[in-house]
Amino acid sequence: MVWKALRYASDIPFLVVGTLLTAYIGFAAFGYTRNSSEHYSNFILGTVLMTGFLAIRNLCDEKLGIPDPESGRQRPQKPLFWPRLIFAFVALVMSAVAMTYVRYNAVHLETTQPFFGRTDMIFGWLMTISILMLTLIHWGLLLTSVVSIAIAYFFFGHMIQNPLFITPKYSTEFIMNYIGLGTNQGFYYLAQVAADSIYFLIIYAAILLGVGMLDMVLELGKATGRKLPGGAAGPALIGSGIVSSIMGQAVSNVVLTGRLTVPMMMRYGYRGPMAGAIEATASTAGQIMPPILGLAAFIIAGFLNRPYIDVALSALLPGLLYLVGVGIAILIYAKRHDLPRLTEKLDAGMIWRLLPTFVLSFGVVLWLLLGYRSPAIAGLWGIVIALGLSIFQGRYRPSLRKLYGAVQEGFLLVAILSLLLIAIGPLGQVMLTTNLSGRLGSVLVEYLPENQLLLLLGAMVVALILGMGLPTPVAYIIVALALVPFMQQIGVPALQAHFFVFYFAVFSTLSPPVAVSVLAAAKLANSSFLQTAGESLKIAMTTFIIPFAFVYSPELMAFPNLTWDVVPALAQVLLIQWSVSVAAYGNVFRNLTQWERWTMGIAAFCGFLGMTDQGDMFLVSHLVLASVIVIIAFATRKSGPSELQS
Repeated sequence: MVWKALRYASDIPFLVVGTLLTAYIGFAAFGYTRNSSEHYSNFILGTVLMTGFLAIRNLCDEKLGIPDPESGRQRPQKPLFWPRLIFAFVALVMSAVAMTYVRYNAVHLETTQPFFGRTDMIFGWLMTISILMLTLIHWGLLLTSVVSIAIAYFFFGHMIQNPLFITPKYSTEFIMNYIGLGTNQGFYYLAQVAADSIYFLIIYAAILLGVGMLDMVLELGKATGRKLPGGAAGPALIGSGIVSSIMGQAVSNVVLTGRLTVPMMMRYGYRGPMAGAIEATASTAGQIMPPILGLAAFIIAGFLNRPYIDVALSALLPGLLYLVGVGIAILIYAKRHDLPRLTEKLDAGMIWRLLPTFVLSFGVVLWLLLGYRSPAIAGLWGIVIALGLSIFQGRYRPSLRKLYGAVQEGFLLVAILSLLLIAIGPLGQVMLTTNLSGRLGSVLVEYLPENQLLLLLGAMVVALILGMGLPTPVAYIIVALALVPFMQQIGVPALQAHFFVFYFAVFSTLSPPVAVSVLAAAKLANSSFLQTAGESLKIAMTTFIIPFAFVYSPELMAFPNLTWDVVPALAQVLLIQWSVSVAAYGNVFRNLTQWERWTMGIAAFCGFLGMTDQGDMFLVSHLVLASVIVIIAFATRKSGPSELQS
């Protein structure tokens, strides 16, 4: 009874603060705000209160044995329950007190920075420590350590002897100003992105899930899977791709959709590692597909000082090429293993009933964004239209209980994602203020060879390493601040440079040794992590070429202002993707021998070199491909189907 009461006592204020904050951000979207420092202080105060109450609620759920709403599984009983509960209470109280002080002194702090008094500094330290405590609770030790090291570097960088990393000696007040006490840097660095851009789009995504979008897109995937070999992967590719493109989070999407798609694929003959790999790569697609782009589209727009919708539209063709590449790999794998089409019963009535809710609401959101309205206004209208149209879904109309759960899920998502963007603000601020990012770029230019392709490959490796195990926005910010100045020095345009490092920061969720998306998918498939990661990399090989493609063919990021120049670029990418998949899974007309697969791999590599302006290698690729395909077709016709080789 005590734990139920405590859960109730934390759940009610969580929902009340969420409702008040949502109403406040809604009024702010229409211009009803005061001073900006007060506005974003209000937002951070609301966020820390929500995440503090959420931390206590989660601990109560753990004690009561309430299943995780996303995975449906029992929450594991972790050690040190009482210390963790005390830690959560301290984080809640400390953050509430500190941010209340900052809020009511926001104008004073902004106008007097960096000449803070002793009391200001005390509350500045309380704010910093409490936000790091909440980050540790909700985002884990790795992210908290990265941010803490960045802050420590700000204070002690002058003691480092290496000329690359040494910084001037800054005063404590100067540093605290840039950490966030000055109310326009540090923790406030990305707070405006969270408040003004993502807030209502995230709640809109949760509302769409609440009115049945997940079930609808899975049914759409079934409809596709009934027409193609290995069709059980259709719900994963289409469903996970669409849902994650709106949620913008790969790991949570793996858990949300994978518990339905992975068992289905395994029932239809997919090995466990392959089923998990398909779900992981499909869910990762959402991080590079508009509109959310793993929250990074808004940050990229801020870095480039460009409208968000322009950045999102630029990502459309590369994102579609990612999905097509994954689809090609799945289809060739299915042909090699002779996997059947999907025979699951299709609920066409659900598609027709729910499709208008999704298409019309999303269409209005897109139309408003294309009209350069704020993402907050677009998200608000999306919520209103989705809720309004859900009334006409007939027997698929969501219950009030389900809508309540969707709103609650929306509050949860927007709270922890806002905390993420608030927490990583000092990380970006440190790299900019100390010019660490510019110095790293200079070192890379000095030590790497003067060849753009080799320099880009070096940047790819660094991005994969720096992004390991971190949430997408954090991984992107780290690699962008470290590598974009370097890439611009070697002649890559700013937009392509940001997207290049962003793509490989996203791919780090698929590459060992961390590969958090693969880890979640492997658990769902009860398969080996390394085997699942290996299959994920084989599928992702078709997509690793895309960032190089849009660097060497900028027209791939010119949507919607396309010209005929985009056709050869698209053809090159698709041909290389097909060649890579054939080499990886070994089927064209029939299953291929090892030498045939190696030859296809060589052709794909030559195509990649040709795409990146390395001489006439694309012509060589065409000749090799044509020769291999003619040989395979002739041998297949001569031997007949009974003699196909494995």
